[in-house]
Amino acid sequence: MIKFKQMKTQVLLIGLLLCSSILTAQDATRGVILSEKGKPVRRMSVWVKNSLDGIKTDKQGEYILQGLNEKDTLIISVSKKKDAVIPLFERGDSIIITLKKDEFILKDNSKEFTYPYSNKTLLAFNPNVLTRRQIEQSGANSLYDLLRGNLPGVTVSDVNGSTLVTIRGGSSFDLNNEPLFIIDGVEYRSSYDAERSVNVNDIQQLEVLSDGAMYGIKGANGAIVISTKKK
Repeated sequence: MIKFKQMKTQVLLIGLLLCSSILTAQDATRGVILSEKGKPVRRMSVWVKNSLDGIKTDKQGEYILQGLNEKDTLIISVSKKKDAVIPLFERGDSIIITLKKDEFILKDNSKEFTYPYSNKTLLAFNPNVLTRRQIEQSGANSLYDLLRGNLPGVTVSDVNGSTLVTIRGGSSFDLNNEPLFIIDGVEYRSSYDAERSVNVNDIQQLEVLSDGAMYGIKGANGAIVISTKKK
């Protein structure tokens, strides 16, 4: 009975991947991560080796990354000590990864492969940084949209008709509790001014600094550093 449920779950997930492949651009790389019992693993970190591009799986255990090629390698952070390393060379656009205790199983175009885990990889991925690719994938239409739900520790709240941004959950919602915004080296003391000063489509990279000590008292509530595309 348990095996039947696992097979049913995997069939449904394969169907989900096939449907999403129709709706998503052809250069998208997608996959589903399952536990040893065949259940989707949510909020597992998946990123591209030697880059800042990464994402977390959704509640179906699915991830989608855009613009990759066969020279890229995916890293799945399984635990504090081990990673699942998946080179994309000769891989299909949709794969299913099942995590076991000492190894993982990869299903690709009806073929199945078993690989051992690798020791923890030192990666450039930073959850406090959004790259251009991640910004495009977010579908955000404004700076507030981009900050809302895409970065750990960042809260966007609507208070008394105003939209306020805080880092690390400040003790009071007022303008003095907002982080310092820096756009191409120019400082803004409120999210309202920063929002009016940048087009989200022009942002190349956004980084959240919970410790803004380098900016003195102005960075007491942290800082959000934005770099725009060179024109």
